[in-house]
Amino acid sequence: MFQSSYRKYNWSNDFVNEKINAISVNATTKWVSLSLQLNTVNDHLYFADVTTDAERAKGTQIVAPAQYGKAINYASLKVSREFVVGNWALDNTLLFQKVDQSDRILNVPEFVTRNTLYYSSHLFTKKLFFQTGLELNYFTSYYSNSYNPLIGEFFVQDKVKIGNYPLVDYFINARIQRTRIYLKAEHFNSLFSKNNYFSAPDYPYRDFLIRFGIVWNFFN
Repeated sequence: MFQSSYRKYNWSNDFVNEKINAISVNATTKWVSLSLQLNTVNDHLYFADVTTDAERAKGTQIVAPAQYGKAINYASLKVSREFVVGNWALDNTLLFQKVDQSDRILNVPEFVTRNTLYYSSHLFTKKLFFQTGLELNYFTSYYSNSYNPLIGEFFVQDKVKIGNYPLVDYFINARIQRTRIYLKAEHFNSLFSKNNYFSAPDYPYRDFLIRFGIVWNFFN
């Protein structure tokens, strides 16, 4: 039950509990690490967009809790492997996802990748530890859940897709005894790309940003 001064956001529901069956298998070898998940969800609870065409024309958005009466089958496979050659390393994580459902209720990108290429070394007779590299994050386009600021929750939508663009960061880490210095240039590829990246529909992802900091531990 939810009561407020917003008349169309007053809810009184009698939902049943969600039913989730899950199987997870993990395997780690000297070549690769694998993680497999198989989930079946019944009576899934979610927030739905119940805005009418007339309300949407006025710029009004109405969401309400709902329960999906059909089964949702979700499968994912995550593959991880780090390659190291001398002072260079390439750390990779690949995620494949698939959802079997009659309606677009549980929406996820089919492919997600996170890759880090970095260089590490000790300098000045091993008094300075130095590390620098690039991070790449990417996911295929999909109908991401949108955000409703009135209730502070995400809701299911099937009108706007986001994704299918890379996010590239550059970082530097350095440590001298008990002092660590770091610098990170986040999403620097936005400087020479189109401004069409979003963290959720209608919510732009942050532009180029530099983070800098010092961590100084007074004791070992």
